[in-house]
Amino acid sequence: MRFLQKSFLLVTFLLALPSAAFAQAYSGERKFDGVHYNEINGSLFGGDNVVTGAFFGENAIYTRHLSPRWSISAGQQIQFLKNVFAIDVTGTYRIPVGKKVNIYLDGRFMFSHYQRWKVNEPVANLSAYLETSYFDLRWGWSYIRYHKVDVNELYRSFTTASYGEPLVMTLQLGVNIRPRYNRWNLGIFLRNFDQYYYENWNINWGIRFHCTLPLDMKLFGELNVRPAGSISQLATRYETSLKLGLKYVW
Repeated sequence: MRFLQKSFLLVTFLLALPSAAFAQAYSGERKFDGVHYNEINGSLFGGDNVVTGAFFGENAIYTRHLSPRWSISAGQQIQFLKNVFAIDVTGTYRIPVGKKVNIYLDGRFMFSHYQRWKVNEPVANLSAYLETSYFDLRWGWSYIRYHKVDVNELYRSFTTASYGEPLVMTLQLGVNIRPRYNRWNLGIFLRNFDQYYYENWNINWGIRFHCTLPLDMKLFGELNVRPAGSISQLATRYETSLKLGLKYVW
């Protein structure tokens, strides 16, 4: 109960801020349009996995464009029935390559708290994101640290409270059926991470879409499937989820 109360207060604070999207949450153009310096991205999601059963949650991200090249983002996510809470900060530098191709260099720090297992997980990620009209690619590396909170005294003699995973690869591929700057689009994606969940080889894949709405808003969503096996699409299903959100700029 105390965890949910703290989470509700933080969510209320972040949603009250002016706020935009990290690359896997929105498949349209990511670059600054020259007019709107602020963006907010909010979404709801739900699904089912073999460990916790049904779950649902929300996330919100705020982005401030400091210049045509530089931007900074801050976000949060809560998965209620999983009892997971996460926050992050991302700094981005954009390198234009022609009129319709951009490369983004992202430095990101995330912190997730898994209440059910009493585990804290800080993650530092550096990655490059290539965005073209029909195709996008993200590649980079993460350092992941796990820290167990309140280890039972009975297990202290043969277990460690924390360990790290250096050089965890970050990979994302995406393809759209129309140029990404169109008013509506549909695409497919393949990646080994989710918004706040990074793993070495566990592959997610699915379908994404977006469409432009009035009043400087965009509707976006994705259907995400995560198999249980390591890089094997023939393995047993681990998780299926659906996300639906809005992006607003001003």
